[in-house]
Amino acid sequence: MEIVSYANLSKDIQEEYIEEIKRIFFECSSVKVFKDEEHRESFFYKWCGDYLKLSPQSFFICLIDNKVAGYLSGYMDSKNALEKFIIPGPEVFEDCFDQFPAHFHINCCPHHQGKGIGRRLVEHYLSELNDSGVDGVHLITSTDADNLGFYRALGFEYEIPRPFKSHELLLMGRAIVA
Repeated sequence: MEIVSYANLSKDIQEEYIEEIKRIFFECSSVKVFKDEEHRESFFYKWCGDYLKLSPQSFFICLIDNKVAGYLSGYMDSKNALEKFIIPGPEVFEDCFDQFPAHFHINCCPHHQGKGIGRRLVEHYLSELNDSGVDGVHLITSTDADNLGFYRALGFEYEIPRPFKSHELLLMGRAIVA
């Protein structure tokens, strides 16, 4: 198992891995039906691909036998991200971004889940944030998501639920201790 930054890969390898990243993204996505291929691609770029463009140094890939087993897409400045990314929801937590300035999204290939890949990716990102002087990180999920126990086990103890459209979002934050 190896964790690499997307930014450190050659263009050829990036192009090869992007298809594996997309496969994992759509396997893990709650949205399964799209009106057409353009809508499908737009959905990917909104939730994942923009991180490859805007923050490739904080896009980490877990490789097993040179195949993508999971990835973490991060951004170190969530206030700035509100201007750059077109992701609905984070704005309801903007008042939390001083305490938890960085954020991330993570997905692991379903047949690799439960093998420590997610934990390794998060720990790697936390180390990168610590080295960069970032003192807090958050993620946003829903209050009824299956992944809450995973994040709590990783020390995401600060939880704030807030309504958003027809459901409730949950910010889970964690301090990064040097």
